[in-house]
Amino acid sequence: MGQPMGQSIGHRRGSVVGALLLCALAGCAAPSRVQPSPTAPPVVGRETVNATLWMQRAAEYRISAEQVYGLATQRLTTTIAAPGTAAVEQQGVDAATLARLPTAVIVDLDETVLDNSFYQARRALAGAEFDDASWDAWMLEGAATAVPGAVAFLQAASRAGHRIFFLTNRSCPRGTAPGAACAVRAATLRNLAALGVPGGADTDNLLQRGDRPEWSGSEKISRRTWVAERYRIVALAGDDLHDFVDRAEYTRRRAELAPLFGARWFLLPNAMYGSWERAIVSGSCTPGMDAATCAAANTARKYALLDPAPAP
Repeated sequence: MGQPMGQSIGHRRGSVVGALLLCALAGCAAPSRVQPSPTAPPVVGRETVNATLWMQRAAEYRISAEQVYGLATQRLTTTIAAPGTAAVEQQGVDAATLARLPTAVIVDLDETVLDNSFYQARRALAGAEFDDASWDAWMLEGAATAVPGAVAFLQAASRAGHRIFFLTNRSCPRGTAPGAACAVRAATLRNLAALGVPGGADTDNLLQRGDRPEWSGSEKISRRTWVAERYRIVALAGDDLHDFVDRAEYTRRRAELAPLFGARWFLLPNAMYGSWERAIVSGSCTPGMDAATCAAANTARKYALLDPAPAP
């Protein structure tokens, strides 16, 4: 999305604020009268504090998640039960072929079924950003709780006869052969089973990034296509637009695809992270930047993009 024509002044103001913030976070010299408190909260990671608190403490978050899953459960007997598909990857398949396929529901895992706000809270408290090592350690704990409403919906979908596939960008360590033992996979399945998620203990239901050579990227089109060749996909649930369709394709086909939300597509709230944020800060950090400088650059970019006034 481009910057609206009437907002150049606001954009410059945001840029100034962002530059000052970048300077402050990156350690520019400050007047001697401004001394940081030795007990001050960490700077790195503070961008996610409000979002993490909202997802952990706000009744509004629980209500929102339960509302999405409550609607999805209602739709099991209406739009989800109707002929057709939820997957753009199946939209060209004729109705007779689709009708012969068994049915499946595809759900994302993180912040859709599994609540990882505890990991985000730990990183914020430590003054640290996401990194692979800490994320792997969290996954291996298998301690995530369920997103409100998720288990009840999946149980209802299973009772309705739909197979549940968990399509996630969790992955086994680099170099793990397909089918080989993978501690991350085992811990994730154990976590799902402990929460009472139907099919959660079945390794064939978990489609991770990298499980097959053609699934090496974070995009989910290739994995939805794999399911679509075997099942009629009747519903999708996720917390990111990429859980449903490529972002650029949605932009091109918004009028056509938007009605799927609330009918066969069910979007969970996630203010902590997502592809929307990665798109905003893309290019802010450069190779070799330390974590603090990268965090400051990302924060400056976000402030620069704030719109203080609507377009005339």
